[in-house]
Amino acid sequence: MVNKLFTIAMLSLLVFSCSKSSKELYNAASDRFDKEDYRGAIALLDSVIAMDDKNSDAYYTRGSSKFNLDDFEGAITDYTKAIELTQNNTDAELYYFRGNAHLNLHQPEKAIQDFSMAVTIIPDYGEAFNLRADAWMALDNADSALVDYSRAIETKPQLAGPYYGIANYYSKLPDYEQAIAYYSKAIELDPKADYYFNRGLVFYLRNDFQNAISDFTNTIQKDGKFIEAYVMRGNVKDEAGLGAEALLDFDEAIRLSPKYASAYFNRGITRKSQGNLKGACEDFNKALELGYTEAIAKMGDCPN
Repeated sequence: MVNKLFTIAMLSLLVFSCSKSSKELYNAASDRFDKEDYRGAIALLDSVIAMDDKNSDAYYTRGSSKFNLDDFEGAITDYTKAIELTQNNTDAELYYFRGNAHLNLHQPEKAIQDFSMAVTIIPDYGEAFNLRADAWMALDNADSALVDYSRAIETKPQLAGPYYGIANYYSKLPDYEQAIAYYSKAIELDPKADYYFNRGLVFYLRNDFQNAISDFTNTIQKDGKFIEAYVMRGNVKDEAGLGAEALLDFDEAIRLSPKYASAYFNRGITRKSQGNLKGACEDFNKALELGYTEAIAKMGDCPN
């Protein structure tokens, strides 16, 4: 039934496309893109490009649709075509988005080339400085990354990403005070789940369990399927003497992701500390079955 419905939907798109002009089709595709119907947008844009293969906007929008579907290679192909068709190759956004696609494909060198073109065209392009900094970090070039994060903040101070990037840098030094300060600024500007989670990790490493639990709770409130946040909150609660509450977090992590090995491993540790050796051994065995080899060291007291 699903395949039949999909076929009918595609046929309706085909009939629609045959009766419309290139401009009308592009407008309809843009409407689908705005409604996050990226597959529908691509189907219409295929028709637009078949009618007019010099339409740079159609390649740009199709590339962005593919990007949003995690087809980064396809996005790069379309962005490249759009760049070729753009007069004097002066559209900074095309380079920015192609650079972002390269970054998602773990191609930091190519990403840096594109972001550099973007900031050459628009010298105060804060978002491009920010992602170029991320690319420098992927190459372990912290000095260049910090320069770009600073330039991103100077050109677009309301952008949270550069503060988050700098915070990640300080957390690895480690300089926890600075890391917390920058994570806090990023959260103030844009309270994302990842920002709360990473700040929670730093609080945990400082043995500040109350603030760590608060940040992991905020992470979960922002993203109820953030498995690592349940596991980390469970770990902190266990270390804080709240074993029963910790088990609830591990249980939820396992419910959401039954093959998440570290949730079994950490639940096993809590179960063992509460005297439930049978349950602990079951968890250690399950973690080991899922490839979590650290569980071997915890199975000394388990029956063969």
